[in-house]
Amino acid sequence: MPKHVRLHAIAAAAVLMLAAPTAFADSFFVPGNLVVSVEGNGVVGATSGPYGDNQAAPLSLFQYKLSGTSAASYVNSLVLPQSNSGSNYAVSSEYGSSSEGSLQLSGNGKYLTIMGYGINAATFNANPGKYSPDSTNTALAQSGSVQGQSYTAVPRVVALIDSNGSVNSSTALYGVFSGNNPRSAYTPDGKNIYVSGQGTKGDNTSGVFVAQVGSNTATSVTGNDAGAGASQDTRFVTGYNGQLYVSSDSKSGATNRSYIGTLGNGMPTGQANNGNGPAQLAGFGNSGGTGKVSITAATTNGINAPGQQINLSPEAFFFANATTMYVADSGTSKQTSATSSLGDGGLQKWSLVNGAWQLDYTVSAGLNLVSNKASAGTTGLLSLTGQTVMVDGVEQEQIFAINYTVGDLDPTYLFGLTDILGATTLQSGEAFVKLATAPADSNFKGVSFAPTSDVPEPGSLALFFAAFASLVAVRRKRA
Repeated sequence: MPKHVRLHAIAAAAVLMLAAPTAFADSFFVPGNLVVSVEGNGVVGATSGPYGDNQAAPLSLFQYKLSGTSAASYVNSLVLPQSNSGSNYAVSSEYGSSSEGSLQLSGNGKYLTIMGYGINAATFNANPGKYSPDSTNTALAQSGSVQGQSYTAVPRVVALIDSNGSVNSSTALYGVFSGNNPRSAYTPDGKNIYVSGQGTKGDNTSGVFVAQVGSNTATSVTGNDAGAGASQDTRFVTGYNGQLYVSSDSKSGATNRSYIGTLGNGMPTGQANNGNGPAQLAGFGNSGGTGKVSITAATTNGINAPGQQINLSPEAFFFANATTMYVADSGTSKQTSATSSLGDGGLQKWSLVNGAWQLDYTVSAGLNLVSNKASAGTTGLLSLTGQTVMVDGVEQEQIFAINYTVGDLDPTYLFGLTDILGATTLQSGEAFVKLATAPADSNFKGVSFAPTSDVPEPGSLALFFAAFASLVAVRRKRA
């Protein structure tokens, strides 16, 4: 075959490959879509219920297609397994928990991670006392996770979900978060997993632990407070630029902590910071670590007022870049060191200036916030995620968040917001838009962008050049 004919044939074959379906086209999740974790009844695909406050319930993932931050349309849902299969465990949640269900993307973008309990919801609810150190306790979170006790231990399970919707729940950890909540999980690579949560006061099952996928044991990263013999209660754990970070809002252990901090240098595989807990980010609240700050006109959320002194209550957070951090504040701090019991719930924007973090402003419009002393309603935010986009030459941050409520079973919502990334003052008219409402008898908990696969999208240049290079290599070999 003449050379020019062969080249035309190669190009034609590459075009055909572009048009051919790929494994990516069959993926359950679509890159760019949003995923929300949901617990309780009313979830698409749930097989039983309704569920009461603190009962075991299924965990599901809702996928939404986005139109900027102004609209989100429901696509489909995935119910996490409710039975053991091979090395995989059931994954249940405690309906109404105020701190569970955190969802985030792995460092390599291939997996969603979420924590739950390794037991079928109906099985637990039929005899909750069987699984608790105190047989009168009926809440799923009060189940024990320590083996060899008088009760039947319930492991705290990490689920990794890939772009096809396949669930790996083989990481069932014993001896962590006993009698309390598993809160968040982060994996940089789908191999090592960092988990965060709370145990029973005075024990050593709280804090941040590291484990390998498929393991039943974990190693403490935070350790025990010196002199207290007790571990440290932590919340959202994540990684950024190769460094491990965690938030805390707690009075457990020997030291009060309401701040965001680092754990060790890089991504530790054992105890970090000599067991002294997270190293507080410079500028994040007072030097005492209780998140005490004075509210200004820029940082007020409409519930507090300029001049008031409050305690921060950081939940989830992410770094838009090395000098910009967005924080979901629940507005309901565990600390009492401030002169006012009000919080600063909502979305906080922090900037790194001369080596210290400073609070630029708080966004609360559109959330319909109430005081943390109210009987019901939204006091702040529980979860958030975001992405940077360029619009008319201006970097904008598209942010998606889940609200934090006074009552465990108050309505929960998915919100969207666009913020100018480089701004250090709140823009006029900036407000959250309600994008979705959790179904009846259900709660939205965590939010993340969808995972991706290694397979290029149909029609992508990556696929074209991969096909073309392959065919050219074959032609040269035959020449």
